[in-house]
This record gives sequence, C-alpha cells and structure tokens, in this order.
Amino acid sequence: MAAVWWPEARSGELVAYLDDAELARLLAVTEVAEAGAGDFLLHRGSPSRSLLLVEDGEIEIIDESMGDTVVLGRVGPGGVVGEVGFLDGQPRTHHVRAGTACRVRRLTRDGLLALGQLEPLLLAKVTLALAALMARRFRHALDELDPLRAFAMSLGDPEEPPARKRDAAAGGASSEEIDGHDDSPVEYDEIDDPLLDQALDVLRELARRPPTDLAGV
Repeated sequence: MAAVWWPEARSGELVAYLDDAELARLLAVTEVAEAGAGDFLLHRGSPSRSLLLVEDGEIEIIDESMGDTVVLGRVGPGGVVGEVGFLDGQPRTHHVRAGTACRVRRLTRDGLLALGQLEPLLLAKVTLALAALMARRFRHALDELDPLRAFAMSLGDPEEPPARKRDAAAGGASSEEIDGHDDSPVEYDEIDDPLLDQALDVLRELARRPPTDLAGV
C-alpha cells in the first residue's frame, strides 16, 4: 500500500499540506514584492537564495539564449518559481519576469531553515511539497522529450556510414569529392529526405505546444 502523507489542506504548490496556523507562520517569514507587467523578478546567472510564491497575477519564465525571447512557462496564483536554485544554491537558469501586474512572496532558505528549527513539522511539510513539485516537473520534462527520444531511436546505429559514403564505396564519387564539391549552404526545403522531414515535424510540434509547465529556475 502506498504511503499516506499529510492530506492537502489547500491549493498551492508549496503550501498544500499546511493548516491555517502553519501557513500564517510561513508567510510571516516571507517578503512581499509587487511588480508591473514586464518587470524582471529573477535574472539568469544571478545567485539563488530564495524562491517566489505567486499570490496575484502571472509571471513568466523566459529564455533568450537563441536570440529571441521565448516564454517557457507561465505561473499564476499558488505557483512557485525558483525552486531549483533554492534547493541547490546554483545560479539561476532562466529569467523570470512579470507577465501581468503581480504580487509575489519571497521565501529565503535562511528564513525557512530558521523557522524549521522552531517548527520541524512545518519544515517537513514544505520539504515534501517541494519534492512533489520537483517530481511533477521532472515527469513533465520526460513527457516533453518522448517525441525526440522516439525519433532518435528511429535513426538506427550511429556508427553506420552515411548513405553517400556507401554509394561511393559502390563505385560512385568518393566522400571527399562529394564533401568538397559545393560549400554553399544547403536549404532544408531543397532536401528530399523523409527522415529530415520527420525531424522537422517533431521540432515544429514541440514549438507549437503551449507552455504548460516550466524548466527549473
């Protein structure tokens, strides 16, 4: 039989297991911040010493590594961001900005640990909620990778020589002659290759998916 932990007392990714009195004591060690739409709350590469609990509005996790701003996920009331850096202390992996006017609470590791010395049961409940949140997001990330894993498996043995080199071995032009024939860029639309078309379809499908979750920050 599966272990039964504390029943959920309320909605919210971090506070689901807390009763009213415990919630009040946790919120007492947080700092309140308000931001307007477009304001940055966390920056990629910055030190990680806290996480954010969203009370009102919506915040966005964004990536700019490819030159364009891409929204990886959106978090509304009851949601949490910054849990990865909160746990491991490593620099932030993404920017976080306000998608709308919002109100958040900042919980530091020092604040939670100090509270935990007085409230070990409260600390245990918050720790379990964090673990459950990380597990959900990990499973979601695995689900997102399923199409890419299936495609990678369909490629076959990576040690198998490319088709054009097999053709060269059968008497056609050598791979060196083919490789050196034309250095101009190849347009994907000009390539008649069902496997490449499948790869592009998978990538397009992933790009079209709505951001239902986010990478750790």
